[in-house]
Amino acid sequence: MKTETKKLTQGAMLCAVCAVFLILDRQMGTMITAYLQWLFSIPMILYASTYELKDSLVVFFSMIFISVLISPLQSVAYLFSAFLLGLVYGTGLRKKWSHMKLMLWTIAITFVTNFVIMYLFASFFGYDLIATRNEFVSWIQQVELFGNKLNLFINPYSLYNVLDIVLFLMLVILESLCVHLLAHLIFIKLKIDVQPLILNLNFHYPKSLSVLGIVALIAFYVVNGFPMNETIQFILMFFSLTLFIVNYVYGMIVIRCQQNLWKFCWIVCLVLPFMWPFVVILGIADGLMEGTIRKRGLYGKDRKF
Repeated sequence: MKTETKKLTQGAMLCAVCAVFLILDRQMGTMITAYLQWLFSIPMILYASTYELKDSLVVFFSMIFISVLISPLQSVAYLFSAFLLGLVYGTGLRKKWSHMKLMLWTIAITFVTNFVIMYLFASFFGYDLIATRNEFVSWIQQVELFGNKLNLFINPYSLYNVLDIVLFLMLVILESLCVHLLAHLIFIKLKIDVQPLILNLNFHYPKSLSVLGIVALIAFYVVNGFPMNETIQFILMFFSLTLFIVNYVYGMIVIRCQQNLWKFCWIVCLVLPFMWPFVVILGIADGLMEGTIRKRGLYGKDRKF
C-alpha cells in the first residue's frame, strides 16, 4: 500500500512540477520549449528509472495531457520528444544499460524527433526552409572581401545545405550530451546507484556503419556529379554527411589509440581539411576489420584482445 501511494505521490509531484514550468514557458512565449525542451526529459528519467514501464507510461501520458492543456500545439511536439526520451532513458537506467547504449539511444531519439520537427513538418512548426536558404544565398552573393565579390569553391546552395546539416548534427549531439551528463549528475547528487562514467575505447563499432559509410561516399560523388531534384539532392547530402561525420569521429578514435604515432597527430588530422577523407577511410576500414587497428594500437600486436 505504501509503495502504491509513493508511486502516485511522486508521479503527481513530477506532473505538477512539469505543469508549473509549462505555465512559465507560456508566459515567456514558449522560449523554454523552443530552445531547452530537453530539460523536460529529466523528470521522466527520474520516474522511469525507479518504477516499472507500466507505471512510467501512466506518468508519460499524464504529462502529454498536461502539455496539450497548457502549451500550444507546436510546443507539444517538442515536449513529446522530451518525454519519450526520458521514458526510454529512464527505462534503460533501470535495466542497467551501459553508458554507450544509453548515449546511442539518446542520440537516435533526438535525431529522429528533431529531423521530423525541423525538416519533415517544418512549415507546421513555423520554419520556412526555402526562404531561409534564399536569404543566406543572397547574403553570400553580396559579401565583399577587399572590395571584390567573394568567390567560393562551392555553390552557395550546396554550402547552405552543408552548413545546415552539420549544425543540425551538432545540435543533436550537444542536446544528447546535455541530457546524458545532467541525468548522471542528478543521480549522483541524489545518491542513487548509477554506473560511473569511464572512457572505454575497447568497444564494438558496428560494421553496418562502415558499409553505410562506403555507400555515403558514393552518394556524395553522385550528388556532385549528376543533376537531380533538389529534395533528392538534400536527402542524399544529408545521408552522406551524417555517415561521413560518424566515420570521421571513429577514425579520430582509431588515431588516438595508436600509441606509436606522433603525440599531436590527431590535432593535425582535426585542423587540416585535406586529411579528413583519409581519417574517414581509416574509420571505415577499421570498422570492416572489426576494430583490429584500434585494438592493436591499444594493446600491442602480440597481446590478445
